[in-house]
Amino acid sequence: MTITVKCKLDLAEEQREAIDKTMEAFASACNDALDIGREVGTASNVKIHDRCYYDLREDHDLPANLAVRAIARAAGILKDSDRKDSTVRPSSIDYDGRTFSFKEHDWSISLSTVEGRQKPIALDIGDYQKDLLSGRDPSSAVVFRKRINGEVTYYVGIHIDVEEPPPDLGEEHGWVGVDLGVENLATLDDGTQFAGDDVNRIRDRYNRTRASLQSKGTKGAKRVLRRLSGRERRFQKSVNHRISKRIVEKARSEEKGIRLEDLSGIRDRIRGSYKLHSWAFAQLRNFVEYKAALAGVPVEIVDPAYTSRTCPVCGHEEKENRKKQTEFECQSCGHKENADVVGARNVARGAVCQPAQK
Repeated sequence: MTITVKCKLDLAEEQREAIDKTMEAFASACNDALDIGREVGTASNVKIHDRCYYDLREDHDLPANLAVRAIARAAGILKDSDRKDSTVRPSSIDYDGRTFSFKEHDWSISLSTVEGRQKPIALDIGDYQKDLLSGRDPSSAVVFRKRINGEVTYYVGIHIDVEEPPPDLGEEHGWVGVDLGVENLATLDDGTQFAGDDVNRIRDRYNRTRASLQSKGTKGAKRVLRRLSGRERRFQKSVNHRISKRIVEKARSEEKGIRLEDLSGIRDRIRGSYKLHSWAFAQLRNFVEYKAALAGVPVEIVDPAYTSRTCPVCGHEEKENRKKQTEFECQSCGHKENADVVGARNVARGAVCQPAQK
């Protein structure tokens, strides 16, 4: 499994200028490569490379491997149906093992730029990033800049391969079932629920503000929308980190694995709420998976079909079992329970639920 360790950069002024110039050159090279791909009618990395590699190096004064990375990014964009008509903005650079290096002894990196090799570049990081990077020899990264509260901040996302340690659980270990939902982002089979009223109030506020700005449609409103989007993404990421950490810690302490529901089609299965469509469920799953991998906790993905309307006591399934969004009452045995907890219990046992036979 490959994960990205995000680190803030502590840049000297000349280093910042060199990175800015390189971002401009890298974006221009990407866009030239995109034009070539569209002109030729190909998304092939090799074919685009053959047509423009030397021109990119000469026109943009890029080091050889940065020109290669620019072509690779362009090819990736052309292969993506949602992005094939887009352009690249000068806000990031892709690096490989020849243009980037990491030094653990002083927690620094070095980068190739159009102004030559910049080193050492200090990493402004905490214990969490140090634990992940310790003993690693990463060979790829992406450098990017973001404007936060009017200030431009520079980061590096260092890619590391995480070897999943074999779980030291017995063959008969249990499972922590995780149900994803609307009012509560995650519910566990023991009734533990994450993200209640406080989070929902913040989500409501973001939604009201977004709707108000979208109705205005002015340039100023669009600028504020972009800033709002960044704050909302950071809020979601923080919440998802906290939830995933607690789920993995619980599973590890109880010597259990984690069973998550398959996210495929979740937005089609659960309709009628902006809360569902505005949350980064895929990110939450990714956080659980990589934290579990580091902790040696096994993770299984199961089909959630019928989990919210199947009784975990008698196994009876029918639509009427789920009386409301959060209420479950079995029409066969009368068992009553929170519907999200019912879903999590069924996920924990492998979600082997089938529709009732007619």
